[in-house]
Amino acid sequence: MPSKKLDFGKSFTELEEIAEWFEKGEPDLDKGLEKFERAMELAQVLKERLKQAENKIKEIKLRHE
Repeated sequence: MPSKKLDFGKSFTELEEIAEWFEKGEPDLDKGLEKFERAMELAQVLKERLKQAENKIKEIKLRHE
């Protein structure tokens, strides 16, 4: 995934769409592997972004105590 600014909402929506695709039980193994790999990339980037947000919140809270 490019290191440009992450659009959290779009990335999360894409991850949800991939999950829905798997829930439908599509039989295409190659497509499934491709989607799984993309989902793992998105999950990692979103997890990192959430961690950054959490750290920023902690920083803000510390400044206002």
